[in-house]
Amino acid sequence: MPTTTVPPNVAPTTRVASSGYLARLAPGAEPAAPRSFDGDGPTRGVTVLIPTYSPPGGGRTGSLSLCLHTVLAAAPDAVVLVVDNGLSGSDARIVGELLRATGCDHRIVAAPRSPGTRYTAAQARNAGLALLAHPDGAVLRRRMLLFLDDDTALASDSLDRLRAVLDASPRAVAACPRVVPVPSLDDWRRRRPASPPATAARRLPGALNRDGYDLLSVTSHGSLVTGRTVGLLVRQDPVLWWVRHRGPLFYEGTPYGSTEDMLAMAVLSRLGELWTVPAAEVVDEARRTPGATRSQQFAWGYDHAWLAHALTEAGAIRPGVHALSWRDDGWEEQRSTDWGPYAGFLINPAELRLGYRMLHAIGAEPEVATAMFGADADRVRAGTHALGRALRRWHAGAGTARRRPRPDLPPLAGRDWAGLRDGLDALIGHLAGNVAGSLDHGPSFLYGARQPAVAPPLDWSTP
Repeated sequence: MPTTTVPPNVAPTTRVASSGYLARLAPGAEPAAPRSFDGDGPTRGVTVLIPTYSPPGGGRTGSLSLCLHTVLAAAPDAVVLVVDNGLSGSDARIVGELLRATGCDHRIVAAPRSPGTRYTAAQARNAGLALLAHPDGAVLRRRMLLFLDDDTALASDSLDRLRAVLDASPRAVAACPRVVPVPSLDDWRRRRPASPPATAARRLPGALNRDGYDLLSVTSHGSLVTGRTVGLLVRQDPVLWWVRHRGPLFYEGTPYGSTEDMLAMAVLSRLGELWTVPAAEVVDEARRTPGATRSQQFAWGYDHAWLAHALTEAGAIRPGVHALSWRDDGWEEQRSTDWGPYAGFLINPAELRLGYRMLHAIGAEPEVATAMFGADADRVRAGTHALGRALRRWHAGAGTARRRPRPDLPPLAGRDWAGLRDGLDALIGHLAGNVAGSLDHGPSFLYGARQPAVAPPLDWSTP
């Protein structure tokens, strides 16, 4: 069928108010209306939502082509919805040709764009969901909805495994794959990796509990608590119900446009259970250079620190300063309420002391700091001093903090310094983003990168 580019008149506004969205994560927030998942719409099958754009230095049409190939190999009758999130004219023509060549039903929707704002994944995904929820999008709706990026690909049998978990779990609203970073999608395709052996699915604990949003565990253990949007398979009917009656699924207001997964997964948990399926794999093309990894992690670290501020203002997290420390017998959470107006989070203070020393040494060499952090170098240097003060104050008063074990979090594994995503550049970049974001949003602060975890047993986090 011909490619149709849908104008953005059915898309939501480009900013989602903090007071409305984040307040839904607070204790006592209005619960989602009970939904029956029986039927999940009139048409079985899957709608695939893929944002794409043209970054500086080259487009992503090659990786998008491979993504589409793996999707249609898994689901030949899939409907594909591509969101134009900033395509150049030439790339837009190529994307249209790619979609027409597949022969599948497809649409292209243009994400809204306001002057002076950046393109974000949250904005793009909301634009796609807005079209699906609108009467004009009825022809695109299927029973399931699969979220992918334009630099990801589905491993063999992954979609079937995700779908099987949703079919077998009446209360489940979403199933998450295991996301595997690879240096190159082309290299991954040439290797023709074998499908991993099947393993049991686990229910994810989620970010919401009786105290509100558990920012400490989400930022320390990420997808092991909440899952990720990349490769996420959801029941389309309840998700579109949320969009129509509660507003956008993805929050668009973070400073760097990242961490949208963390909040969206919490919203989804209001609708039903979240499950992870380790044998379902989605490969994700990793950043190609240490500098690109450092920049990406800076953005994530900054937005994590901003979240500490925003969620505190929304009443979605408990007051006080919280720390997550590794003991020989597991993780322990400590909470101190004698910090006055401060609301803060420290993830693994022992690792933070090492990170502080590294950032302090970098800041002592102005040329090195500028080479690594550019225009943010002075803010990173000032934020590093603030981190040192926070660590000293925490160490002095840690003996009086309230303590509770966190057996819901898997054991600490050794950090792999050779790994791209968890390597030294990633750790430094993330902590630099933390200190800059905490400096800009005091008196709230958050310091600490995601912690490497020992693979949990199959029954970990299962209620």
